[in-house]
Amino acid sequence: MPIGVVEAAQRLGVSRQRVLQMISDERLPAERVGRAWSIQESDIARRRVPVGRPLSVSMTRGLLELAAGIRPDLSPRDVSRLRAHMLRLARESRSDGDAAGLVRSWLPGRAARHEMSVAEADLPGVLADDRLALSGASGRLAAMSSPHLVEGYVAEPDAPKFLADHFAVESDDRSRANLIVHVADVVPPASPVLVAADLAEYRGGREDRQARALLKEWFDSGDYDVDLLFGRAHP
Repeated sequence: MPIGVVEAAQRLGVSRQRVLQMISDERLPAERVGRAWSIQESDIARRRVPVGRPLSVSMTRGLLELAAGIRPDLSPRDVSRLRAHMLRLARESRSDGDAAGLVRSWLPGRAARHEMSVAEADLPGVLADDRLALSGASGRLAAMSSPHLVEGYVAEPDAPKFLADHFAVESDDRSRANLIVHVADVVPPASPVLVAADLAEYRGGREDRQARALLKEWFDSGDYDVDLLFGRAHP
């Protein structure tokens, strides 16, 4: 059922202006009807999904290892907690909830994100650099690759020389950044959860939708070790 901006603001507990900004940023789907906006209740429900606190560095690494089919070197209690997170993520994904919001809130500690600019002609060289592990918008699973943007992970010891070799500089305009570098102590293993977290960090409607779709497709596919990922509590 469609509702207006004022009612949407009341349900979300934010101002009317905040709802308009969310629509403008494409973080809240809406349709223009005459001079007013029409918003679906289901989209409001997604925005009301409670998010959790950021995970610690060790738990972040453990969650990403689980998602990649690797048993984390953590206590049984911590592994059980991570499986509970995975179970919640699976349920939110399958119920069309805000799974993108969950991975965004849980995993900010996986790496430091840098928005950089390089010469357009140098992007093929960046793509071919073995020090960069492609992910996010450049990840194969994202299905969003663009010749004008490269994104991936670089190990912290390699980062200074990697950036210098490609003459990369911090971008003062987000819209002009064409190299997104995630600098991590240890590059996390590739998985749909990692790619979804990278996409969700853009905080854009298109990227959030793709993150949700990627997670839903993965959980629905069953292309993972069910016992490792969820333990006894299968979704």
